[in-house]
Amino acid sequence: MNGSNHAAIAFSHVSCAFDGRDVLKDVSFEVAPEEVLCLLGRSGTGKSVTLKLTIGLLKPAAGAICVENENIVEMDEDGLSRIRRCMGFLFQSAALFDSLSLYENLALPLKRLREKKSDEEIRAIVQENLDEVGLGKDGRKMPSELSGGMRKRAGLARALMLEPHILLVDEPSSGLDRVTESEIDDLLMRVKERDKTAMLIVTHDIREARRIGDRVAVLDKGSLIAVGSVDELAKNENALVRALVSEA
Repeated sequence: MNGSNHAAIAFSHVSCAFDGRDVLKDVSFEVAPEEVLCLLGRSGTGKSVTLKLTIGLLKPAAGAICVENENIVEMDEDGLSRIRRCMGFLFQSAALFDSLSLYENLALPLKRLREKKSDEEIRAIVQENLDEVGLGKDGRKMPSELSGGMRKRAGLARALMLEPHILLVDEPSSGLDRVTESEIDDLLMRVKERDKTAMLIVTHDIREARRIGDRVAVLDKGSLIAVGSVDELAKNENALVRALVSEA
């Protein structure tokens, strides 16, 4: 199975279990190029597991997962390393290396892969990305010196260092105040509009999903129970789906 010819990400009948407990059950969905799909659901429904499956950190028990028309389930580590270069990952905690400065955190992906770039070119790319997220003067700071919102912006800047075609985002607004949350949403919107990047975003905030997402997918107890726009889901027959979108 190679997924849709036009899908950036395609899950086909994917199931995943830990210690005999089903986490995902026969899940199928697609994210088109340039589309933002938000995954919504209560805690423990398999949202973050879906992101880890998409990047190959976990293997499903059944089904196919295609990234840019290649089934990553069948790939070895070399294949996964290659396909991951087209993806960026913004972790919920930003996952910065505490022993490295902000500049060094952003430079690391380029230095590890080099991609025939000189130190001067790397410095210019890092500075451009820091400027883009409003941290242009903070490159020398250590992660411990950054606020929660600054760490999230830094994590986004690092996720964009390799100019990914696909961006995976885990709870972008988690732990942030409303003003900072809006700033992160604005950054994601800018990436969406400027770079036409496909995004799969896990969020608990339906307001965020309405603002950023083109469509919303609802997971419940490991099953995908609804996919559509927020307005469409507000009319869904499932009471849980309606409840999850009622704050929008």
